[in-house]
Amino acid sequence: MSESRIRIKPKSSSRFSIQRGFRGEKNLKDLSNEIIRSIQNAVAEIPESMSEDLRFEVEMFLSKIKLLGWKESNPSAEVDRLEIRQNLFLTLREDMVYSLQKILSGSEFVNESFPDLSPIHREILAILKELGNYHHPHPGRDYSRISLMESWFQGLSKTWNFNLQRVVDTFQIYRWKLYSFAQERPFPYRNPEQVIQRILSPESSGLNFAQIYEAELLLRKNFQFFLLRKISAENRLQYLVSSEILGSESDFLIQTLHTVISNRLEQLLNSRQIEHEHVLKEKLDLEKEFRQAEKIQKKSLHADLPGPEEKLRIEILYKPVLPVGGDFYTVRRISGTEYGVFIADISGHGIGAALFLNTLKSSFEKNQSYWERPGKLLRKLNEDVYGKLNDNFITGIYLYINIKKKILKYANAGHNKGIIFNHNEKKSNLRFLSPSGKILGIFRKMEYKERELKLKEEDRIAIFTDGLPETHSPDQRMLGDRQLYRWLIDKGTNPEQRSPPTVLERIERSLTEFRGKDKAEDDMCLILIDVS
Repeated sequence: MSESRIRIKPKSSSRFSIQRGFRGEKNLKDLSNEIIRSIQNAVAEIPESMSEDLRFEVEMFLSKIKLLGWKESNPSAEVDRLEIRQNLFLTLREDMVYSLQKILSGSEFVNESFPDLSPIHREILAILKELGNYHHPHPGRDYSRISLMESWFQGLSKTWNFNLQRVVDTFQIYRWKLYSFAQERPFPYRNPEQVIQRILSPESSGLNFAQIYEAELLLRKNFQFFLLRKISAENRLQYLVSSEILGSESDFLIQTLHTVISNRLEQLLNSRQIEHEHVLKEKLDLEKEFRQAEKIQKKSLHADLPGPEEKLRIEILYKPVLPVGGDFYTVRRISGTEYGVFIADISGHGIGAALFLNTLKSSFEKNQSYWERPGKLLRKLNEDVYGKLNDNFITGIYLYINIKKKILKYANAGHNKGIIFNHNEKKSNLRFLSPSGKILGIFRKMEYKERELKLKEEDRIAIFTDGLPETHSPDQRMLGDRQLYRWLIDKGTNPEQRSPPTVLERIERSLTEFRGKDKAEDDMCLILIDVS
């Protein structure tokens, strides 16, 4: 090949030309580096008055050339791509947490015609727990920013009519996009076909093929524009790789969508022939499962309560929404002076949640040797229930109480904060039993920090499931943890009014009054433990 260099020759203050020629064989990396050097020299001569758009396009062009050279010289460079995928995950996670907290704060989300999302606050709280965020909206935080998720919903609202269930199902698409970049995905999001099946299921709002397709393409477009503003100015090469990864994951989901729809149409055609028999069988099976779940529920709940002569008193309030529920508790006597108390909440309520109680109970019984070691017990429970709960998860708190030594050890798996306070103190100083690890059943390997507290006479411990603080009034106000704590520490005017049975009766009555005529939305369990 003839003599060649790549030169950018300025023609005037605002125009330049590229002269090219080639001398010898060059690989892509050498050629791209030579082009880059030549263009950079030309860029240095561009006057300050020249358009910023031109500078941007030139710099983006350089980044694309760098990417081509980087790909050739690093064909198996996985470390950088893994880091970029993690950054994409963290970006979407931060955006989703902000968006959901904005909804909980009561700020306007999308527009005035968008559905009132307060009835699905429970689902939103569950998603925040799944993301490892246990905080309600910060009182003074500014929620005026339009998040990526909100911008996405605004775009969809131009052609969609949203209802509550459709919002929940659309969250699933966003969560799949979030977890598609994660190194370790929660169990329900490991299989994209199952995610799409859930969105398309008759129990949901029934998003169709075109709507899922439209939502995915719009999310991809918005996210790409978001990345362009966020990182391209600092590192355009990183933006190009991020955009490539985003496109690959989006194409994979769309391909999966085509496969699921094709399989579903085939299944629907076959099922038409046996539709009547299938419906009848489902009804009989449901009745059978309900009876079986009710039996399992009664056998699962177990309490070795201390006798009247012991220096420990335990009282329990248990109120499932249906005859079977998703709240679980057990009290076990480990020795004459040692007790183990476990309370757990399986996401959801009724028969669906109750069917998993036996799995949890069996694991608790099997790991009896860890009843004196709360942290290791929760780790074992997580290992046992991982992958066995379908789309559900479990929060729980386990207490080990030694009456003789007057110590309490506990570990908390994403559960509500329990409290300890003393009746002899004029001012009730609360000690909180805060979460020390993530929820059970979602992540394969988890560690749970074990904490130890000293107990003294007249201490009262209260642990409960979220059905109590998340009780809603007729105007959709949520009771909240603080109000429940006030009810718990209320000492009354005489000692009888603070006895455990009286307190449980008073709290149950207060919950009913706060709720009004509406039925309870979730199962409720409250355990009071008094140290004499």
